[in-house]
Amino acid sequence: MLRFAFFFISIFVTHLGVSQDSLSNEQQQQIDQSATDEQANFSVSSTNSDVPLSQSMWDYFPENRFIDSLREDTLISRFRSPLEMQFPSEKTFNGIDPYDPYMLDSFARNPRAKSWFFLVSLFVILHVLYFKAVYPKQFQLRIQSLFRPYFFEDLMREQQIGSFTGSLHAYVIGMMVFLLGVNMYVLSLDYTRLNHVLVYFLAFAITAILLFGLYAVQFVFTSSLEINHILSRQLQRQINVNLLLAIVFLPLFLILYYNGSGWVGEDLFKQMYYVPIFWLSIRFIFQIYGIIRDRQGLLSSFLYFCTFEIIPYLLLIKYFETTL
Repeated sequence: MLRFAFFFISIFVTHLGVSQDSLSNEQQQQIDQSATDEQANFSVSSTNSDVPLSQSMWDYFPENRFIDSLREDTLISRFRSPLEMQFPSEKTFNGIDPYDPYMLDSFARNPRAKSWFFLVSLFVILHVLYFKAVYPKQFQLRIQSLFRPYFFEDLMREQQIGSFTGSLHAYVIGMMVFLLGVNMYVLSLDYTRLNHVLVYFLAFAITAILLFGLYAVQFVFTSSLEINHILSRQLQRQINVNLLLAIVFLPLFLILYYNGSGWVGEDLFKQMYYVPIFWLSIRFIFQIYGIIRDRQGLLSSFLYFCTFEIIPYLLLIKYFETTL
């Protein structure tokens, strides 16, 4: 009985092992078949895309990039690459293309910033330092007299006993800076050909001649009415205001001239039209305040001021508006 049971158990175990072996062989065949199909598909994709197998392996296995870079990117190849450069042996384009649209005059850009503006500004700064060093008391009185009346009286007494060279220096400084502002206004209207140092000095000479003629007419008018003191006092106020505004506006003119179109959101260079008007308005306000404060021949003073101070500049502004 035991022998018969042992015989059946051995037959069952043997049959179970055979079935497991057959199942494992079938699984192995299926795995091999799937691997063969995947390799065939990979080879077909590489062949269809005309990409080398190594490149396909590069894309397929990104973890091998570091190993591949160590294998190919050597220090010797770094030194060898400049020697393998190929240079052209002949020129392919020897001349200007007549059909290039950027060679036309309409595309030419004339720069506005010129070096002469900085040189003139530097000369004005040195002139101010010279005036302050040679005439320190007069320089101080001219600045302080705009805000306190008794400093202006001290300035007038000094002008009676001193020379007029200090007033001439101060007048030239103010006129030079004012003409720089006028030049920037003309340049803001896109008259780039007038942006030249010779044009500036020509304008300076013409302005000096016109102002000399205006002061000659004012002298004749005030002499006929025996109010010469009004002309001298108003002229000194005019010089004081021009000197102070020249010192204030010169750095502003430099910034606007070289960086006026570079501000974000607005081209400040286009706003130069208001600067000469603001300059003249400030000067007229100080002159009117001086006339009221002097209380000497108010009717004659206002007649002189309106006829020979306001009207000539209004005509000049009207001329610029209609001409430019």
